[in-house]
Amino acid sequence: MRFILSSAIYLLVLAVCLSTISAKLNFAFADDSLDGKSFLVKLSEQGKDDEATNDELIFKDGTFFSVDCEQYGFGSASYKTMSKGDTTLFESTLVSDKEGKAEWEGAVKGDTITGTFIWSKEGQEPNIYSYEGSIKK
Repeated sequence: MRFILSSAIYLLVLAVCLSTISAKLNFAFADDSLDGKSFLVKLSEQGKDDEATNDELIFKDGTFFSVDCEQYGFGSASYKTMSKGDTTLFESTLVSDKEGKAEWEGAVKGDTITGTFIWSKEGQEPNIYSYEGSIKK
């Protein structure tokens, strides 16, 4: 009985903390608010701005997908969002059995998207990328 009560109290405190943080930042949790949107972006690896590549980022059925990352074995993954006005923040982590993980985060404002992702692989230094682009029409 104590375990159930202490777990319930912990969950209540966690919920209050999360709502306080989002209220102070004026961001509200959102679900799948980017679904149905695709963005064409230009990726630049940190320190290698002259070697930009193109990618398409797809939000569909509660998942996030990078077309360019597919060649490295990355599939789609769920994503989380928070919104304020016309700006939506998102994050998602894609995983590949052979190539590690790609942690994406970004901001969508109107028809534009900007953000970063970190590609990390065991035993190697992570590669950090920035990207920007606009909605695919």
